[in-house]
Amino acid sequence: MRYVSIILDRAHAALSHDFCPWANRWVYWLKQPLAAVLLAATVALICGLLVNPSALIVLAAAALIGCLGIVWPLIAVRGLRCEAEFLSSRCRVGEAIEVRIRLRNRWPWPLWGLSVRRGFTDPGDESAGIALARVAAWSETEWEWTFRPHRRGVFPTERPQIDTGFPFGLIHARAPVDVTGELVVWPRSIRLDAMPDTVEIRGREDRLTDRRAGDLGDFLGTRAFRDGDSLRRVHWGQTARFGRMIVTEREAPVACAVQLRIDTAASVHRIANGSSSLERVLTVAASILESLHRQHARIDVVMGTQTFAAGSGSGDLRRCLDAIARVPEAGDPSGGSECTLDRLSRHTSTIAVTTDLALRQHVAHQHRSSRARYVVVRTDAGSSGRSAEKTVEGCDCHAWVELAAGDPVEMILPESWRRACHVA
Repeated sequence: MRYVSIILDRAHAALSHDFCPWANRWVYWLKQPLAAVLLAATVALICGLLVNPSALIVLAAAALIGCLGIVWPLIAVRGLRCEAEFLSSRCRVGEAIEVRIRLRNRWPWPLWGLSVRRGFTDPGDESAGIALARVAAWSETEWEWTFRPHRRGVFPTERPQIDTGFPFGLIHARAPVDVTGELVVWPRSIRLDAMPDTVEIRGREDRLTDRRAGDLGDFLGTRAFRDGDSLRRVHWGQTARFGRMIVTEREAPVACAVQLRIDTAASVHRIANGSSSLERVLTVAASILESLHRQHARIDVVMGTQTFAAGSGSGDLRRCLDAIARVPEAGDPSGGSECTLDRLSRHTSTIAVTTDLALRQHVAHQHRSSRARYVVVRTDAGSSGRSAEKTVEGCDCHAWVELAAGDPVEMILPESWRRACHVA
């Protein structure tokens, strides 16, 4: 059976191989159904003139089929009005979102073979669509369709179209679809629980943390009295029990500032084995952003020349995630050859999510030390370990967290993050 399978595979490869690619432009038109009808009409005309007039009946039938197949779709779309509306404005990759489609037929006859194409897949992809079986005459019909975006970005990616090729599929006539609103699809996010050491800037009583002891918030525990402790913190019950001064510890107000720099320059990203390093970088960055925000940090998200501040409000977080979702699929083309890591802040704790290409470029030339933490996504699929970069003298830049090109981010990132934050 193994030899039979090999023979069949070779036969399939030989039969499907394009031996004359230079001739494709001359013969590809034959794949169109309309071309087959025109060819049949031409042969019938020649036979009717030179062989037998009865062949002209075939010519008339081919002409009727061709005219009906061309005219009917064009007439059908002129009586259609289609509207689409996203019932939610935001979601994540893979989440189910309801799309309401409203279709109005102004003709006194029903229409078949309708579909909505473009806008919900990759730009220019017409292979996928939403099939609509039948629309009654003089009616307005409404459907709700479950849409699962397969990638981040803004949908529709282009203006959708209502399409029909009924009855013979010789041509497809299209009319634009009016879309209400847009759907912003955030990248996948992975829950990260640990908090790295950051730079404290000021205390605020409405933002507390249990990572440090203070005088506000929930009760954390007790300890022995120290010189300078306020008498208001004395736990008199425990003091009487143990015969020495015992004070309480509560949560402390804290706000820490972090600059999260996301390297979106197209020049430092690659696609290997169908996996884009840019998408991995954005997934990691979104995970870190949400983790820090959940732990009451103030984050300045920097992408290229744009900066977005995420404070304590959920609206700030949404704006940052919207900006991440709107990054072009191929990366930011305006990045050029300039090293974006040279612009890191030296006054605020910085986490830079970048690639090994950008870090290699950064450490190869003179730059100011920023003490930044680098989360590095590797672009070469063949490597799985830490890289030894050639650095200039005095440079201490290295990968704080590193993800190999073949690593499943959902499994590797949480544990790598915990180790980097020194959490057991």
